[in-house]
Amino acid sequence: MKTLAIELRKEKRTGVIPVLLAVGVLGAAYAFVNFIVRKDTLLNLPLAPMDVLLTQLYGMIMVLNLFGIVVATCMIYNVEFKGSAVKKMYMLPVSVPAMYLCKFLILTVMFLVAIVLQNLALAQIGMTDLPDGAFEMGTLVSFAGYSFLTSMPVLSFMLLISSRFENMWVPLGIGVAGFLSGMALANSGLTLLLVHPFVIILKPAVAMSAQPDPTVALVALAETLLFLGVGLWLAKYRRYE
Repeated sequence: MKTLAIELRKEKRTGVIPVLLAVGVLGAAYAFVNFIVRKDTLLNLPLAPMDVLLTQLYGMIMVLNLFGIVVATCMIYNVEFKGSAVKKMYMLPVSVPAMYLCKFLILTVMFLVAIVLQNLALAQIGMTDLPDGAFEMGTLVSFAGYSFLTSMPVLSFMLLISSRFENMWVPLGIGVAGFLSGMALANSGLTLLLVHPFVIILKPAVAMSAQPDPTVALVALAETLLFLGVGLWLAKYRRYE
């Protein structure tokens, strides 16, 4: 708890918390504006109303989430490299892996808040603008959990990358490259491509159904735990040069 309190005080200076809150607010605002502008077009698509609400509005929200994750993970470790602070941590009675885990938890909770804000907007649209009886809260909650879970591999991967490179432009460049390559591969049905975390985050956006894919969800969970485990191991055994 002491380490978490210290990390929270640090994040007040990094801007990570406002960035992820802004992502949630912007995503919610986009959902409202997009549906207002394209309501008739969207509801005339040959899809179930809930599939329209969730899959057709999620694409741009996902892009906002992805770049919010990339920016936040780059910022959260940048402060540790100033004045070689992270190197000095190894000389203090501070657990560097615990510091890494606390950063992961802070990012995860704030990203979850962003997801909640976005899905509250989708719920409001569904209850007021979909045909009578078409809105299904269970489907919305299921899709929200699915979109959160499929985003976690990118979050854990980008935190790992950011923790290893002192120059913030390196992880930022990797994040942009990951997004572009993910866009090129996301529509492929090849299961092997799910090893790419940026393909996983795109899966809910390219699907035509709001029903979660169990295979994608399981791979997302496995990759999240893998990248988190690697990050904790490196924080413990590999010191910064």
